[in-house]
Amino acid sequence: MPEDIGEVLPDDEAMFHHRLWMIDEFDGVIDGEKKFHKSLVEYREEAELDDSWPFVRASWGPMDPGFSSILEAYDDLELVYKEKDGQIHIYKETEKGSKYIQGLINGLRILKKDQTEAREKELRLVAKVNKDRLGSEIEKDELIQKLKEAPLGSEI
Repeated sequence: MPEDIGEVLPDDEAMFHHRLWMIDEFDGVIDGEKKFHKSLVEYREEAELDDSWPFVRASWGPMDPGFSSILEAYDDLELVYKEKDGQIHIYKETEKGSKYIQGLINGLRILKKDQTEAREKELRLVAKVNKDRLGSEIEKDELIQKLKEAPLGSEI
């Protein structure tokens, strides 16, 4: 795994594997990088992780700076694979990825019950709201519009 992952997400939060868990909550498929980033930032806000999980203001809105390297690591581990359909990146959880995240969730429910239940609830809420929406629709959400007011390249 790339060494900079610890800088993107502190160890105490990294154990939750938010990105992989997010794909799982989307029934194993997220169609579109914009949709993925916007859903992650909405989850981050719901979970009140903004102090420990910074995003960067890109031209199209909030962007998770560790996203590419972490998804590449998941791909190398055969937990997720990415395919392209025209301009759209489609992120799919593998069977191995599904088993991994389910095992992780089950273990976290035992070790960090309250914290895990809260994360699970927040992830499910974001997935339920965004699953059938396009990234461009999510981009119009009030939270995303507020974050887009920050200067380009700034940490948000």
